Amino acid sequence: MTSIKYEAEVALRFDRISDRFKPVVGEHDFRLEAVLNKVGKLTNRKVLDLGCGQGRFALKLAEAGAYVIGVDRSLGMLKRGTNQIPRVQASAGRLPFATDSFDVVVSIEVLEHIFPIEPILKEVARCLRPGGQFLAIDKNASCLNAQRPWLPGLAVKWLDERRGLWMYPAGGPVRERWFWPGRLKSHLSRHFADVAVSYLESPDESGIVFRSFPAARRFVLWSGRAPGEAL
Repeated sequence: MTSIKYEAEVALRFDRISDRFKPVVGEHDFRLEAVLNKVGKLTNRKVLDLGCGQGRFALKLAEAGAYVIGVDRSLGMLKRGTNQIPRVQASAGRLPFATDSFDVVVSIEVLEHIFPIEPILKEVARCLRPGGQFLAIDKNASCLNAQRPWLPGLAVKWLDERRGLWMYPAGGPVRERWFWPGRLKSHLSRHFADVAVSYLESPDESGIVFRSFPAARRFVLWSGRAPGEAL
């Protein structure tokens, strides 16, 4: 399947289930807090929310002082979103923005739905100004299941897909891909400098296993900056 057809299949799936997603994100959402802590001051900075969906994270970033634009392939998700944030329907692999347009690009649980990711990373790097930041939060392929920490998260995902409990049905044309932290870091390092990996603690991972072994956590924040000095 070509990347264009793959992307279209993913967008169609999101169109069909757009009503399942919460329209807002809490003030203390651990993903939001991780982004805000990493990116620092956002006042007057131009931010792209890549895969913005309904714009719930974009709205919070705007409230923190940023000028935010959202982009998403799913028209169904965009239609259900807030009109307070400018949002564009477009492909992540063909972003409709000029080179050096943004100070920050944020991607929260988006890369797992895209294949291949190399064209997307290249586009993000193009759209970032020199020294601009890219922050991606996604699933950790090496995580343990929060409810049953003796089981690998990927094993539970595999079983749930076959029980019809996952976003994409087993055996379908697309699937949700989780990332090995070091492997995605290597991909990012081809396009960004100072790439770092941080393991995020979600509210259901408060047990000793996840406190003692951060690499067992489900969510990871990958961060890097565009080559060159900030203007």
